[in-house]
Amino acid sequence: NRLQGLSRKTALRRHGKKYIGNRKKCNTIHPVHTIHDRPEIVETKSRIGDFEGDTVYGGIGKGCAVTFVDRKSKLLVGSIAISRERNTIRKAISRAFELMEVPMPIETITLDNGSEFADFLNIEKDLGTTIYFADLHSPWQRGLNENTNDLLRFFYPKGTDFLSVSEKEFQKVIHLINSRPRKCLGYLSPLEFLSKKCCT
Repeated sequence: NRLQGLSRKTALRRHGKKYIGNRKKCNTIHPVHTIHDRPEIVETKSRIGDFEGDTVYGGIGKGCAVTFVDRKSKLLVGSIAISRERNTIRKAISRAFELMEVPMPIETITLDNGSEFADFLNIEKDLGTTIYFADLHSPWQRGLNENTNDLLRFFYPKGTDFLSVSEKEFQKVIHLINSRPRKCLGYLSPLEFLSKKCCT
């Protein structure tokens, strides 16, 4: 059972891999803001609320998941989407942040140029935030999100039919990942880190 398979020892273990970019996405977006326009504070990872986001694709007719990770606390936020159609993705993004385990401001979001995010202007209005787009074929500009999506793949390997994954199950997986200790957080989990942050 993969929901029970992420022991503390396993949770701390991560193997690097060479990234082979997914170049199938068509750039149909004309960004208002690019990653080069982001406030300097985003680069420092010194505040809570600056997110990196993307989708985890199941395959044709298999839906996807939308995922967002806070750059400072490493908290994962996500939801299931039945397709990568722009309106479906918009609704899934709103739902993801409604289900966020620890409420926090959404200062900025950095996305890739996938056409599923074409409704970004309305997403900005929904969330009261500013969206910035990474350069084409530059996944390292959202490295935290890429690495966190690798953790999701432990539970949902490539080819997973996300249409068969319930939102309840998906949120349990998100909770497990948010309970995973991180070296960069002094071996606290994102949830522990935010708990200490809120109490100090």
